[in-house]
Amino acid sequence: MPNFFNQVYVKTDGDILSEIGEYLRQRRINDNLTQQELADKVGISKDQLSKIERTGKTSLATLISISRKFNLLDQLLDVYKMPELTPIQKYEIEQKIKKIKTNRKRIRK
Repeated sequence: MPNFFNQVYVKTDGDILSEIGEYLRQRRINDNLTQQELADKVGISKDQLSKIERTGKTSLATLISISRKFNLLDQLLDVYKMPELTPIQKYEIEQKIKKIKTNRKRIRK
């Protein structure tokens, strides 16, 4: 469930994409790279990079390539890492799995 007290959740997808595009543009400029230079390093066209910087819209594969160039790949991956489960959480999950397997066996008979 989204946290509506956190301002990011009231932004539209378009707003967030625009912010990502602007962030990537600023990173490129801070690294003293032209659009053509970054596009060449990432393996995309200058026009495609320009569109990404304006709209933030891109494929996940391209975002990974750009993140790698800016040494942000660890941060990108950290966003999607599952938290470590406590031993009790692991036990509870194992019990749920056992229960599901038991119920499936009963249904098949």
